[in-house]
Amino acid sequence: MGKIKAMILAAGFSSRMKTNKMLLPLGEMTIIENTLQGFLQSEVDGVAVVLGHDKEKIARVLTPYPVQFIENPRFSQGMSTSVQAGIEQLQGDQDLDGVMITPGDMPFIQAKTVDGIIKIFREFAYPIIIPVYQGRRGHPVFFAKELMPQLLAVSGDMGARGVIRSNPEKCFFLEVDDPGILIDMDAPEEYDKWRDSGLNPKDIKEIKDIFDIR
Repeated sequence: MGKIKAMILAAGFSSRMKTNKMLLPLGEMTIIENTLQGFLQSEVDGVAVVLGHDKEKIARVLTPYPVQFIENPRFSQGMSTSVQAGIEQLQGDQDLDGVMITPGDMPFIQAKTVDGIIKIFREFAYPIIIPVYQGRRGHPVFFAKELMPQLLAVSGDMGARGVIRSNPEKCFFLEVDDPGILIDMDAPEEYDKWRDSGLNPKDIKEIKDIFDIR
C-alpha cells in the first residue's frame, strides 16, 4: 500500500475575519493547531501545511508538530495556487496514493472521519471521496494520485472544487457522524459562536448538540 497524506491550506489573508484566523485561540490551542490535531491523531502518512500570509508566525506555532511546510509565494492569487503549490511538492513522492485536502480553519474535523476516508479508499479505490453529514458535503476531500494533473490545473479561488465538478462519476460520498466536516471559521460571528461555547474542539457529542439546533 502507498501513502495517503493530508494537505492543510493555511496561506490566505483571512479577509472576512480581519485578522489571521489560523492564529486565533480556540480552547487550549490556536485554530490551525486544532485542525492539525484531527489529522495527527489519524492514520494518515504525513501532514503538509501550505503557508503564505503570515507564514513565519504560523510556522512558529506549528514547529513542535511533525508537519511538512510548503510555501506558496502566489497565495494572493487565490486558494487554487495553494492547491497547486502543495501538489507540486507532494507528487514527487513515488509511494503516494493520494492526498486529503482541507482548509486550515476547520478545527472540529474528527480523526475517525479521516480514518473512515482512508478505509474506503483502501477497500474500493474511489478516486474522489467526500464526507457528508446530514446531506451536506464537507472536508477533508480525498483525491487519488491519478487526479493530481487536474489539481495542478485548477484556477481562481475555487480550490479543488473544479476537479470534483469535472469528475462526478469518480466521486464517492461517505456518510459520517461528524458535523465538524462542515464547521469553518470564515467570519467573526462564526468564531465567536464556537469560542464562546467553551467546548473542547474534539468533543463530538456537545458539538452535535449545538450544531443541530442552528
